[in-house]
Amino acid sequence: MSATLSTWAKPVSEPIEHLLERLMATTVFGTPTTAGAVTLIPVSAIRVGFGYGAGGGQAPGETASAPSGGGGGGGGNGSIEPRGYIKITPSEVKFEPIMDQGRIALAGILMVAWSVFWISATIRAALKHRNGQQSA
Repeated sequence: MSATLSTWAKPVSEPIEHLLERLMATTVFGTPTTAGAVTLIPVSAIRVGFGYGAGGGQAPGETASAPSGGGGGGGGNGSIEPRGYIKITPSEVKFEPIMDQGRIALAGILMVAWSVFWISATIRAALKHRNGQQSA
């Protein structure tokens, strides 16, 4: 099985090894920019995931002189998302987050929809209760 692994492991692992070589502190903390007495350092969040697979074996009843089977594979994914920046001045060092306006708008829309749902459910329940008392 080690011969099978060596045929696919190298081409699959090379891009991953290259990616890991490039993941350094400068990938998360970008190049500092200085203007006067203020220095800004961009900050990002990085996510990386990998997966491997392998196979092998022989069909039932076959002898070792006639091997069969095989397999292999791998994959990965990654993302970089800006999170904010570090602001360095003579008087302080402060992290300033970057607000995602799309997420803020979505949260507002969901809050309105949730409120409308519960207000209408409360009104329906009150009307049902009121109509039940009038008919009795």
